[in-house]
Amino acid sequence: MAEAKSPFKTDLLKYYLIECNSEQPPLGQKIRLWFESNGLHCVATYRFGQFAQRWWRKNKLIGLPFLCLYKILNFFIATVYHMHIHAEIGSGFYIGHVGTIYIGPCDIGDNFTITHNVTIGVGHGRATEGIPKIGNNVWVGTGSVISGAITVGNGVTISNGTMLSRPVPDGCLVGGNPGRVIMREYDNRELLVLPPRN
Repeated sequence: MAEAKSPFKTDLLKYYLIECNSEQPPLGQKIRLWFESNGLHCVATYRFGQFAQRWWRKNKLIGLPFLCLYKILNFFIATVYHMHIHAEIGSGFYIGHVGTIYIGPCDIGDNFTITHNVTIGVGHGRATEGIPKIGNNVWVGTGSVISGAITVGNGVTISNGTMLSRPVPDGCLVGGNPGRVIMREYDNRELLVLPPRN
């Protein structure tokens, strides 16, 4: 039985595939990616925060230095990249372009890809009050807003500029303001850099 990868190892593999076109790029490409990829900086800080919080829950004395370092790094990420993540996100997390991204306290599945100027947060209308739940293999385009107590299914693609406050079934392409289903059985695996269906 194959050993399960940690979420960050899966995130990193996705960055290598997208940015370097290889699961095992040369060391020089890896170093350059680590220095230059703002998205990877944000994802690494987010995963380090999860690690720090796990240690804090186990042992506050050991966890305190990790938590303090995370707070400093996260302040930098929030100030410089305008990136705020309060969600639980599965493995294979990829940020295409950073800048003005807010992800509220919601649950998001594996292989989640997001770009800049996106808000995922609380809906305040009487019918939509609450936070979204987002499935696996979801791609969110630039300038989108996802809000309210809605479920976004597996394999959903949210087009640039979508204002989404209603549930979306699996495998749909959605777009517009208000967001609505444009196409069903839309295959977003190429966008997510996943192997094609057999």
